[in-house]
Amino acid sequence: MKFGKDFRNHLEETLPEWRDKFLAYKALKKLIKHLPQPPPLGVDPPDEPPRGAARPLDAALEAWFVGILNEELEKFNDFYVDKEEDFVIRLQASEMPLLDRAERHGRWHDCIKFW
Repeated sequence: MKFGKDFRNHLEETLPEWRDKFLAYKALKKLIKHLPQPPPLGVDPPDEPPRGAARPLDAALEAWFVGILNEELEKFNDFYVDKEEDFVIRLQASEMPLLDRAERHGRWHDCIKFW
């Protein structure tokens, strides 16, 4: 839990508006903790398929958890795609004055060396 707590504290101190954009570590950890535990090694409960064979409940729980995890990852990815787009726009906007200035002074080669 230390990573999740440290990460949450770091976000609160530095970028509080980003806190809901990251993976919900605590919630995902709680989901994992509440999944049913498999039987101990070497023990096959009666009326169940052999160890290692998928059971319908296990498959349903896994699909459910993977669905939640995918939603969290999509949220995370969408946030980064949006931020990347914002930074590309800001970069292009900041390049324009430099390029205009270089063009006016006929110093394209200095601008090219800079980049």
